[in-house]
Amino acid sequence: MARILLSEAGAAAGARFLPNGLNILGRSIGGATIGRAAGAMAGNAIDTALFSPVREGPRLKSLHLTESREGAAIPNVYGRARVGGQLVWAARFRETRREEGGGKGGPQTAHYAYSLSFAVAICEGEIQRVDRVWANGEALSLGDYN
Repeated sequence: MARILLSEAGAAAGARFLPNGLNILGRSIGGATIGRAAGAMAGNAIDTALFSPVREGPRLKSLHLTESREGAAIPNVYGRARVGGQLVWAARFRETRREEGGGKGGPQTAHYAYSLSFAVAICEGEIQRVDRVWANGEALSLGDYN
């Protein structure tokens, strides 16, 4: 905002104090152009000092995992069956912030990544293996997680 205001003020001041402009390397540059450039540079410095130069990416405020009820039945499974689990434990999610950019005066951007530890009860007794896990209607590869 200061950049816009000071560039217009600089253009008015340059037109008043340098009405004929300046000759630089055989070219004539108007006083309003010089004043506008000087005002824009000063306004940009003020804007950078007042406002954060880091752009924030999207962030999570809360997280809903799955339904968990006190006293819910835990299924007995023989063979293969598709069952929904019960959330039995969850830690708070961990947020990791990473900044990138900012080269040549450009803005920096903050990116956020999240990790979460939780336990889900699937069924009673021992199980041999879990073939597939579904999340949000899509199959989830268990090789990507530990």
